Amino acid sequence: MERRYVGISDASAYLGMSQRWMYRESRKHGIPRYYFGGRLKFRIDDLDRWAQQQKTT
Repeated sequence: MERRYVGISDASAYLGMSQRWMYRESRKHGIPRYYFGGRLKFRIDDLDRWAQQQKTT
């Protein structure tokens, strides 16, 4: 399992969204997030899993 943590700028670029969106939606819609030393971090595999769950038919 991937354990790479990335900051808000890398996570937002990875999903193609703004940093503002990432802050808001991670809190509002449960995108898994972590805090280390007061800094918001995301795991790439969590972002992939969350994105897959957003798939529409």
